[in-house]
Amino acid sequence: MIAVLAAAALAAALAAPAVGAAPRTTVVDLGGARAYVHADPASPLAAVELFVRAGLDRQTAGRSGLAALVAESVLRTPVDAGSGQAVPLVDAVDARGASIGYVVTAQHVRFYLEGTPDGLAASAPLVARALRAPAFDPVSVAAARGSLAERIADEEGDPAFVGLQLLRASYYRGAAGLPALGDPGSLAALSPADAKAFFARWYLRGDAFIAAVGQTGDATDAAGRALAGALVPGTAPPTRLATRSPGTQPKRIVTHRDVGATYVVLGFAAPSLGDRDFPAALVLRALLGGLFDRPGATTQPLVFRAAGTIYGYEAAPAQFVLWINGSQLDPEQGLTGIDALLKRAAAKPLAAAVLSRYKETARGAWALQTVSLEQRALAVGNAVSHGLDADAGDDVGGAIARVTGADVQRVAKKYFQKFDVALVMPRANGN
Repeated sequence: MIAVLAAAALAAALAAPAVGAAPRTTVVDLGGARAYVHADPASPLAAVELFVRAGLDRQTAGRSGLAALVAESVLRTPVDAGSGQAVPLVDAVDARGASIGYVVTAQHVRFYLEGTPDGLAASAPLVARALRAPAFDPVSVAAARGSLAERIADEEGDPAFVGLQLLRASYYRGAAGLPALGDPGSLAALSPADAKAFFARWYLRGDAFIAAVGQTGDATDAAGRALAGALVPGTAPPTRLATRSPGTQPKRIVTHRDVGATYVVLGFAAPSLGDRDFPAALVLRALLGGLFDRPGATTQPLVFRAAGTIYGYEAAPAQFVLWINGSQLDPEQGLTGIDALLKRAAAKPLAAAVLSRYKETARGAWALQTVSLEQRALAVGNAVSHGLDADAGDDVGGAIARVTGADVQRVAKKYFQKFDVALVMPRANGN
């Protein structure tokens, strides 16, 4: 079915963690907010990530990019780092031996601060100062707008990302499906007053929390307390993400970019972290990922890969995306292979040897997603934001080991027989 429908659109660390090997996450009361602390004494660095309930779904019609503009303005707020001269927060933090960045998601904005414990101790008061009183003057907002425009231009050069964004906009209803950074046109229409009002409305302490990982202790506790304490008290009404699941006939979305060959991108509804089907979906992801693997001594850059997958389980409901690079693989050939694999997976349980192989692959891939401190902080925060135990991510490897062939068959039937498709095609005559 996938081959027929999508082809028509085209024509138009493997072992499970040892029990008790690592301390579980502890909870620290910051006064109006909580910190979820997962220590790693072997790490020389520490990280503190502030989750603010001010993501894409807090935007209103005609305000695409506002969440990102506010976060970028925080990083560009001038602060006095002790030299008597005010510099943008991001530069001041860097001068103190730490780094700071942010990510905008469907429901949250995450500010990520990393450094040595001493670096965090020196930097956190500066970050708190910027969060307490961000610069929303015309000059600062213009600088933030310009920085976002550069990032958007970079993202537009990745056809797989372009396809992903088109499918997200099709799947998520309302503002949650808008581009994470907005677009140049929408950003140009946003004013300093818009940014100031968004910050005042949604940057609330009661809806925020902290994830701290690495060399945790007094420095991370103090940093978390400073960052959370910089936000005003209060909470906002909760909201749930609404979706439009793919129908029997796929929705076809076509766009043109400066690419050398067509990318075909398929979007499926998918189970989220904490769902009983999530571990089996990870096994199926490994199976799909292995369909076009080309053995080699090194990992190929994305532009040279035939296909790839993106699992957006940070949101609930989640979305699973599979892309085919037309410069490396004939799209119809790739779609035929995907169609055959998913039909077989839905028709009967996988053979024991195949199931065992891809369970190990899935466990290894999951373990590699929490190697860096930023990934570990995200794993803790993602679990908390879903209303799960902070260590829910640590239990996924064991859950994958318990996946049965019947589980994979059920997930293939439930989620992977319907899809939407985005085609990212070369511009005609190079225009």
